[in-house]
Amino acid sequence: MARNLTTDPSIASLDIQTDAASFRRHLNASNLSPRTVQSYLEAVDLFTRYLSEQGMPTTLPAIRREHVEAFIESLLERFKPSTAANRYAGLRAFFKWAVDEGEIKDSPMAKMRKPKQPEHVTPVLSTEQIESIIKACKGDGFAERRDMAIVRLFLATGARLAEVAGLRWTPNDPTTHDVELDQGIVRIMGKGRRERVVHAGAKAVKALDRYERVRRQHPDAQSTVYWLGRHGPMTPSGISQVIKDRGAQAGIPELHAHMFRHWYAHAMLAAGHQEGDVMVLAGWRSREMLARYGRQLRADRALEASRRLNPADEL
Repeated sequence: MARNLTTDPSIASLDIQTDAASFRRHLNASNLSPRTVQSYLEAVDLFTRYLSEQGMPTTLPAIRREHVEAFIESLLERFKPSTAANRYAGLRAFFKWAVDEGEIKDSPMAKMRKPKQPEHVTPVLSTEQIESIIKACKGDGFAERRDMAIVRLFLATGARLAEVAGLRWTPNDPTTHDVELDQGIVRIMGKGRRERVVHAGAKAVKALDRYERVRRQHPDAQSTVYWLGRHGPMTPSGISQVIKDRGAQAGIPELHAHMFRHWYAHAMLAAGHQEGDVMVLAGWRSREMLARYGRQLRADRALEASRRLNPADEL
């Protein structure tokens, strides 16, 4: 039952932050990825601050559609449409939770539409850039072998940063050991704790094998975390820094792990793989992200066609 402000004034005094705390517990129990949980909570936090700063109601039953629209409009004035759309999704999940829990009868966002995002072509790393990154990782030292394995795995699987960072090393327990070199497969734990198995490819397997041989000599070789650094198991931020450093060596100062995911999707589609297969392999549940890479591929094909035959050259 929705809260009745006329009969229970003590409840009416509860601030949205109190509801946000319950929403956080709901998200933590929903098996969502940590990044999704953080994104949703940030949206609610920013919305709460906006309401307070603008002198708008900060209790759930008093919030109306116009308050949410004003917040989204303020985001569009300061940030990219994608940021506003991200916050929109977080608030929508929050108000849906509030309705499901009986905190409010109807969501103020019931008839709202997601902010439109301009269609754009996602830039993709070139073959020359990929070759430069691989060259930057060459060497026989521990760091070189590890970094080559990391880069090769990203390229071969299109995995997310958190997925690669979360690989486990338990060679004596095949039920939890995530890298099977003889079969050339890697078990990945994706968003929402959804597990998938991907094929690493011959060159990635070779790089992983070279890394594992030096890994066994590392002081922290008994760690169940697959990737090791100078000071022990590596975190996602540590792997991210590795990618950034190798990118700088390759002349790509702003390189980040997700750019490999872009390249993977683009390369798989260009090679003729079906969109549905690429979605399964990369762990996408929506075609929205894949469509961005499809636009890039179509743009590349159109450009190549225009190079071969431009009607203006016949004049």
